[in-house]
Amino acid sequence: MTMAIKILVVDDDNYIRSFLQKRLTALGYEVHLAENGEHGLQVADAQRPHLIISDWMMPKMDGTEFCRHIKNHPDLKYAYFILLTARDSAEDKIEGMEQGADDFMTKPFNDKELVARVNVGLRITALQQELSKFQHQKAVTELAITVGHEINNPLGIIMLTLQVMKKKIGTPREAELPADIETMMANGHRLADIVKKLSSLEDPQFKPYLKNSDTHMLDLTGKP
Repeated sequence: MTMAIKILVVDDDNYIRSFLQKRLTALGYEVHLAENGEHGLQVADAQRPHLIISDWMMPKMDGTEFCRHIKNHPDLKYAYFILLTARDSAEDKIEGMEQGADDFMTKPFNDKELVARVNVGLRITALQQELSKFQHQKAVTELAITVGHEINNPLGIIMLTLQVMKKKIGTPREAELPADIETMMANGHRLADIVKKLSSLEDPQFKPYLKNSDTHMLDLTGKP
């Protein structure tokens, strides 16, 4: 089952809210409404819209402040934000863009413009989501490569040492067991150090996993 595309309309003008709701619902979108920025934040937090159409001039919280809150929200920042305004100067648009607005529609707008801008916004949002998914998958892969590469050597030494120790028990070489234990402890400390580095990374650096490879792994050497 395909998830419905959600659009949030925020405007203190009841006529504009009603018009946009009818038109966007007719296009197959799930439309949610709010009459100002404060209410819009509540609805957005509950519904997680893919796209937001908001008026600029509203009571309590205007469109630019509302936009700034949306773009600073970790779960809402990728929502495409269209600002409705009667102000059409370049300076006004720069002000809106500085708060994070993705696009503008100047009042009065026509139906074709509305549909075109919404379609563009949703395409961009879909691409951002695909990119985010790819980046997540890539990060997981690189972390798995790092863990496998860094842990494989000391873990292999411990396992081999255990096999050798098992064969020495009850033989003249049993006197060598303390040295074998020291070898295992040293490699156990190596593993503990790797885990500590992985858990405390603040500014992770990457290096190629293989020469001339696009795949990377975390650099745990601690070198700049």
